[in-house]
Amino acid sequence: MNKLIIVVLLGLASAQLQSVQTLNVTQYLGNWYEVASSPWVHLTFEKDAYCTRATYGVQSDGNLSVLNMERYGSPSGEIKEITGYAYIPNPEQPGQLKVHLDGAPFEYADYWIVQLGPVVNEQYQWAIVSEPSKFFMWVLARDPVEYNLLYKTQVQNTVTNTLQFDGRFNQYVARPWTGCVPYGDSQ
Repeated sequence: MNKLIIVVLLGLASAQLQSVQTLNVTQYLGNWYEVASSPWVHLTFEKDAYCTRATYGVQSDGNLSVLNMERYGSPSGEIKEITGYAYIPNPEQPGQLKVHLDGAPFEYADYWIVQLGPVVNEQYQWAIVSEPSKFFMWVLARDPVEYNLLYKTQVQNTVTNTLQFDGRFNQYVARPWTGCVPYGDSQ
């Protein structure tokens, strides 16, 4: 059993993950909708989550504010949210952020922006986010419908073939947005 675990972990870490080398933080701010993620995400802290959204802003100290929201149990379920902040510890690696979520069982977690989509209306249109071990992966989009029409095939191919998120627990799994009840803000 221990050999199997080692083989699985080596397989997950086989492709060295790189973060983006340039990041315009202003173009990253705003609402992001989770359109895909890895099974590890679904099995852990987003278990039974639907319609997951992240909102990033700028705090007075220069850090990024984080507000993560989800519907629990169904697309119209109870709203759950968690707040926190993120920062860039090394300006020479702007895509490698650290995130702190209030009430989470960890002080900081890695938040690596691995790839960014095109900029439209001064905002990146999609982002692939992970962490160095590649256990957790998210694909975020500004608009889930537009993403599915314009970018899904390209991004899924990048996640699976280029970035090699292709294992049982770190593969691209689409997150449906059909039937999601709005959060009551400008969503």
